[in-house]
Amino acid sequence: MDYCKYVNIFQGCGEIDLPKAEGIAAKWFFIKAGCGNTSPAATVPFGAMSAAPYSGGYPTGYGNHKPNSHSRPPKFEGGNKLLGFAHIQQSGTGAIGYYYNYALTVPKYSDSKERRIPANEKAKPGYYSCELEDILCELTASKKTAFHRYTFGRENGLVEIDFSNNGLMIPDNDKAKVFELKVEKKAGNIAAASAFIEGINIFFAVKGNSDVEINGSKAIFKAIEKESLITVSISLISVENAMKHLDGSFDEAEKNAYDEWNKVLSRIKIETASDEIKEIFYSNLYHSFIKPSDWSGESFIYETGKPFMSDFATLWDMYKTALPLILMTDKKVSEDICETLLLTGEKLGNLPNCIGLTDRYKEFSEQARMLGAYVLMTAYRYGISLDPHRMVKVICDDVFAPNKTDFVIDGKCRSHTWMLDMADGCALAAQIADEIGETEISEKLKPLSAQWVKCFDPETGLLNNDSSYYEGTLYNYSFRQMVDMERRIGIAGGKDRFVELLDRFFGYGAEDVINPTDPFDYSPVEEGIKLGRFEGFNNESDTEAPFTYNYVGRHDRICEIIRAGMKYMFTTGRGGLPGNNDSDALSSYYVLNAVGLFPVAGQDLFILGSPAVDSAEILLSSEKTLKINVINNSDENIYVEKATFNSLPIDNFTLTAKQIMDGGTIEFIMTDKA
Repeated sequence: MDYCKYVNIFQGCGEIDLPKAEGIAAKWFFIKAGCGNTSPAATVPFGAMSAAPYSGGYPTGYGNHKPNSHSRPPKFEGGNKLLGFAHIQQSGTGAIGYYYNYALTVPKYSDSKERRIPANEKAKPGYYSCELEDILCELTASKKTAFHRYTFGRENGLVEIDFSNNGLMIPDNDKAKVFELKVEKKAGNIAAASAFIEGINIFFAVKGNSDVEINGSKAIFKAIEKESLITVSISLISVENAMKHLDGSFDEAEKNAYDEWNKVLSRIKIETASDEIKEIFYSNLYHSFIKPSDWSGESFIYETGKPFMSDFATLWDMYKTALPLILMTDKKVSEDICETLLLTGEKLGNLPNCIGLTDRYKEFSEQARMLGAYVLMTAYRYGISLDPHRMVKVICDDVFAPNKTDFVIDGKCRSHTWMLDMADGCALAAQIADEIGETEISEKLKPLSAQWVKCFDPETGLLNNDSSYYEGTLYNYSFRQMVDMERRIGIAGGKDRFVELLDRFFGYGAEDVINPTDPFDYSPVEEGIKLGRFEGFNNESDTEAPFTYNYVGRHDRICEIIRAGMKYMFTTGRGGLPGNNDSDALSSYYVLNAVGLFPVAGQDLFILGSPAVDSAEILLSSEKTLKINVINNSDENIYVEKATFNSLPIDNFTLTAKQIMDGGTIEFIMTDKA
């Protein structure tokens, strides 16, 4: 089956264009910008290389958006025109400070303008094309190579590759610099370049179908018989290593990329009568397998020759949904992710929140704590092959690293969310340490696992207000799935009181909200934040919160919220995502919810939701198959009357990770009655 035909590469590339929210969905308040921040780059699954149309817009290099963090994105004049085509892009991120877009490739004539409007944009997995003037521009890619094909409408066409390009080209924005750039001719039709960019060494090799001319930072190829074929490779080791990947043809690479995407997308086969749901599903599944990128053998953190996955650009979002989905479905990539985290932790003595092609992996400490530990423990619970003794040691070293003495020694962090991250991380790691006989590590971690209690106010049942909160307030972080939910609910005053708090957070009984649209006026956002309301899939800070209803016996609320989110927060096309996709975290959240599963990060636990498809078949990384059948599914039948696993009743709508990864059949019986 051709799954690629359902993928809209442009989904989430632009400003949101969602259905008008009704019911419970109309109560949710967006605090972040309304744009998906995805790129229509040509790439392969988890590919190190990508090639995309480049306008210099925020944050992927595509489109006309200026930097934005709330409301609708501001636009810049000329952003609907392209400067050319660039390599390696972020996927769905916001302001992380480094944006790649290297080796700007420009097909042109001597009289061409700097910016040109693209016509007839087309894309499919692994391929992008458009027309600039009368030049047909086509891009495709393999794992470490980009292939360009330019067909000129008249004579004297040429292609310039500018190696000095780095990041974005936005008016009133300082462009990131390229240091120590050296460009040289290696052979008649091969150019090479080396540079120091974002604190690391980058090496380029470019091959054309004509002789190359070097002019400063640029390599220039003239078209032959109105055609120019350009191959670009990038290495983190050497020019010679980049040159190893210059062979291959455009047509062959295009076919291979499409076949690779079909193979990856086929890991989750769904059935639904709605072609719209198929497009939304497979477009989001496509985005879910773009990052992280496989740079194995080329690590700049630890020794080369070993697995190295990069672009965990927003790990604070990826660890909840994007990485669990990958861990469920891709054995090899999952093993490489785990080895990358273990080797990085062993080298640095702690697990950073961000690993990208930059020396800034030491930064981004404000968002959360122990994220890499949660990923590793999730992988362990899913049966991914990794050394658990190395794992618990790396986690323990991370807990007792110098940058976390506030938690270990003082018992108080500036952010309560860090306290929750670390306390539960210690509890989960101690459980695993006990299981594998690492009693010394377990005894070190157990006393720290209870520190989360001091973050909550028994009077309100919520987190204390004496804390900083990242991209939200105390409300957005008060309803995560804690290890000890019985005690957490007790602090809130019991189950009935906890339901009241959840209902207030999601807006039950409240007036509809008006979400902000003016990017130059922050006051509506400030007022909206005071509501203490769910962010409505616009941001990942509280995406796990709906499933906390399960601990108080209100699975009906999960069904109402998730199905409203699926209906009003995700759609087709450029405006089809409710917020920036953050390394594909929102896309993977949609995919998981569509099949009725929510993985609790780090825990041996899946919570069932309300599936939007009629059936699904998931090829697991365990090489087993999980089948999902949904009986009586419809827009009205959103509630789960009963669920079974291998014909046995499912207690409390939960399954263990082991049950999921062992495969079998989940059956949902749906009804219109709560």
